[in-house]
Amino acid sequence: MEDPRSICAHRAGQRDGELQQARRIERTISWSRLGAVLLLAVLAWLSIQERLLPLPVAASPALLFLALVVIHERVVRRVTLLERSRTFYRQALARLDGDWRQGGHGGSRVAAEHAGHLYAEDLDLFGPDSLFQMLSRSRTRGGDELLAAWLLAPASPEVVRRRQNAVKELAPRLGFRERLAVRGIAARSELDPAALADWAERDTSGGLPGGGRGSVLVRTLLALAAAVNVLTLAGWLLWSWGPSPFLAAAVLEILWSLSVRRRLTAAVDGVARASRDLNLLAVLLDLVERERFESPLLGELAAELTNEDGTTASTSAGRLRRLVDRLESMRNAFFVPFGLVLLWTPQVTWAIDGWRRRYGNRVEAWLQVVAEVEALASLASHAFEHPEDIFPTVVAPSGDRRALLVGHGLGHPLLPEPSCVPNDVVLVTDSADAEAGRTPQALIVSGSNMSGKSTLLRTVGTNVALALAGAPVRARSLRLTPLAIGSSIQLHDSLAEGQSRFYAEITKLKSVLDLTAEPMPVLFLLDEILHGTNSHDRRAGAEALLRGLLDRGAIGLVTTHDLALAGIAEDTTPSRLRNVHFQDRLEDGRIQFDYRLRDGTVTRSNALELMRRVGLDV
Repeated sequence: MEDPRSICAHRAGQRDGELQQARRIERTISWSRLGAVLLLAVLAWLSIQERLLPLPVAASPALLFLALVVIHERVVRRVTLLERSRTFYRQALARLDGDWRQGGHGGSRVAAEHAGHLYAEDLDLFGPDSLFQMLSRSRTRGGDELLAAWLLAPASPEVVRRRQNAVKELAPRLGFRERLAVRGIAARSELDPAALADWAERDTSGGLPGGGRGSVLVRTLLALAAAVNVLTLAGWLLWSWGPSPFLAAAVLEILWSLSVRRRLTAAVDGVARASRDLNLLAVLLDLVERERFESPLLGELAAELTNEDGTTASTSAGRLRRLVDRLESMRNAFFVPFGLVLLWTPQVTWAIDGWRRRYGNRVEAWLQVVAEVEALASLASHAFEHPEDIFPTVVAPSGDRRALLVGHGLGHPLLPEPSCVPNDVVLVTDSADAEAGRTPQALIVSGSNMSGKSTLLRTVGTNVALALAGAPVRARSLRLTPLAIGSSIQLHDSLAEGQSRFYAEITKLKSVLDLTAEPMPVLFLLDEILHGTNSHDRRAGAEALLRGLLDRGAIGLVTTHDLALAGIAEDTTPSRLRNVHFQDRLEDGRIQFDYRLRDGTVTRSNALELMRRVGLDV
């Protein structure tokens, strides 16, 4: 099987060649347009001044110029799309070469919306150099928000399996993901899904009269009134009927228009923006409609884009765009007299209101489909670019085994693969294991500074978040139950709120403990637990907290510098708590780390050596 890098390099080369050819055509057409203008000037001079050519022959270059304008616009659009395609593959190549920041963004908007989340900041889910920046390839806000929601809330085993199957199907469909990204670039900055959904679902019960058959009746009456206007105007101008019939009908229509003017205005308020947004959305909807999917989830999403009347979502969006174009034609001064006679504005307004009554409640579903396809495509891009990553097995809790995490070769997905050292982490709540003393429920991780303790917590938490979102993970194998992550890793004191770091930590720990009251078992990740207080209180507080978490069926990891805390495991049933550690060694005056997790408690510290290395006399 061809590797991802060679596939992307080949396609990037193809797009380069196609782009160069399209640019040559674009330049040729530009010069041809100039030539057509010059030819028109010459022939016009020969026709008018010299009387050598008939005027229609002299004007023929104008037709050529107009044709070239139309062709030129199409070629320019093709150049733009090819430039975006080339960028798509160049960014993919950069990510494959280790710069996974290319083409992504940190989701600052999403991060602001989820500030204070229990583990988002601890696991670096959002912001610069974040997991979200590595994953997200969405081109709409909805796609970003849904992907973030998946990372922030664990899904059930069935939902995870459905997403995994969809991701596996989309991963090799590079062409579809390219088109989705290229066509959706404008949607990222211009499409406002919330405003579009609000417009589509706006309550129109107090607006225009008529709904269902009533609307058809009103539109029929308007068409008849327009026909009367045309007939009476023709009778006045052609058949000597006089102005009275036409003016009488016009007065009645003006009085009626004044009585419904506000409702007409309200009915089309915001429709121009909604139509533009739907036009952007329709491009993405059309891509999904044209694709033939095999996985159940993708098939169901595509089916959502077929309306009850058999039309597709993109076709329906196109109808609204045409109605808005007709409404906008009243801005043309030449057309206004005809529009007034034909009652153009009321007729089009009722048609727009009818469109909203018919399809308005479908718009949010269309937005959701695009968002979900984009979120799945983001995970599929990650899977394609990391073929060595595996899809985990998510199982439902059974019997006493409420929580399970069996990970072999776990590595942090943001670390460069050559420098990523994998470790095994196996945790379970199982009465049989407890009796046999086999698998621990939690690990106390000790080790010196910079040995990898905090990175281990983030490695476990990040892979669990990925697994329960439906994404592949960096591991040799991973089997787990759904787990609610509760963490305390990054803590900050706050002068504004009058909080010390210790108070911020115990507040966070209380939130983790409260999480165990929920039905889903908890995975706790606690870094340097209670290190802001004295050794005696730290030992007593940590032991009480850990016993409370374990008694409530939680599993997890706790890191510490304080070797006194390692004694908690010795005073607890071995199957519930186990000591593990990272170690370092001094070679040629330099501290070396291997980042390998080992059983037992660390036996040495590097604190004094680090202090000497920075110049402190200790």
